[in-house]
Amino acid sequence: MKKKITIPLAIAVLFVAAGWTRNKLAADRQGDWVRTTRGDLVTGVDVIGTLAALDSGSFGPPQLNDVWDFKIAMMAPEGSEITKGTPVVGFDTTDLQKRLEEKSAEAEQARKEIEKQKADLSLKREDERLNLSEAEATLRKAQLKLEAPPDLVGAKERKQVQLDYELAKHQVATIRDRIISLEKAATAQIALLESKRQRAAAVVAETQSSIQQMTVIAPRNGTIVYVTNWRGDKKKIGDTCWRMERVIEIPDLSRMIAKGDVDEVDAGKIAVGQRVTLRLDAHPDEEFHGTIQKAAKTVQYQQQQRDPLKVLKVEIVLDRSDPAKMRPGMRFQGTVELRRDRAVVLVPRNAIYVSPRGPYALRRGWFSVAEVPLRLGPQNDKSVEVLSGLSADDRVLVKSEKKAEAKS
Repeated sequence: MKKKITIPLAIAVLFVAAGWTRNKLAADRQGDWVRTTRGDLVTGVDVIGTLAALDSGSFGPPQLNDVWDFKIAMMAPEGSEITKGTPVVGFDTTDLQKRLEEKSAEAEQARKEIEKQKADLSLKREDERLNLSEAEATLRKAQLKLEAPPDLVGAKERKQVQLDYELAKHQVATIRDRIISLEKAATAQIALLESKRQRAAAVVAETQSSIQQMTVIAPRNGTIVYVTNWRGDKKKIGDTCWRMERVIEIPDLSRMIAKGDVDEVDAGKIAVGQRVTLRLDAHPDEEFHGTIQKAAKTVQYQQQQRDPLKVLKVEIVLDRSDPAKMRPGMRFQGTVELRRDRAVVLVPRNAIYVSPRGPYALRRGWFSVAEVPLRLGPQNDKSVEVLSGLSADDRVLVKSEKKAEAKS
């Protein structure tokens, strides 16, 4: 009697198991099984934009006298970590080196000319002093003769001595005047040469300083980011730039902000102080949070894919920054929070199926896969609140886009 009962029961279990297996296999071919969760559902307004550093130093050519065009000779690799004092960008110094050589040679030539002028002056001064000594000796002799008693020098000889005395006196005065003129002329010439040497030396010193400034040194530790121009292009080695152009940035990655755009149709819903949840395109699996700190007063046109788009500019202060994952210019997508439903049952949007009878989900049980009618609440771009029909931790089928594409 027990065998008669056991055999039908086993057969029934076998049929149920076979039916569940067929249902499960059929469902598995449509997607993946996930568990419903309990959490907060945030609904709001879409915001997109890019990250920026709160404190970011931008660097370009040095501000030098008489230099307007620069050619990039060296750039630290973008994204590289640098330390304070490391060269980050350098500009070609060929013209400055040429100027340095010319002015150094000019200063050296002026120095040599000054030395020659001083040597020539010394020789001429010595010659004139010898001439002056001889003239003064002749003058003293004539003076002594004139001072001799009249009975020792005749009238005729005295007259000759008087002429010799006057001539010697004139010669002494002439030589003294010549020495003074020689000193003045030499001093003026040496001053002129010294001025020339100083000007050349000043240009040499300035050029040496300019050559040093042509290599830009990092003022702090940071990460190298290349600056993009209005066309979205970045500078590279060999490119030219003008003196006010910025080439690289060294942002402080520990203090990042998000600069976003909200579509014009949602601009009226935005206010300072609203919370924002965002995901980076580069790290879509991690959420970051922040608060709107600034919002523009008016909307403005933004060119996007050649189609003019009116947007409201907002600035979002992040709760935390992640230097390992965040870089200026990284794009993000987020939601400005308008409503938050807390601790509700959530399922992915693509776990919801629609029939003429209403929405339903495929729930996996122990021995079956059942269609469960649902009553739904608010939703966002990823999740839907389930008001009834499912409980937290139920397993539901999520339609797989890849499998759907393969099937089509």
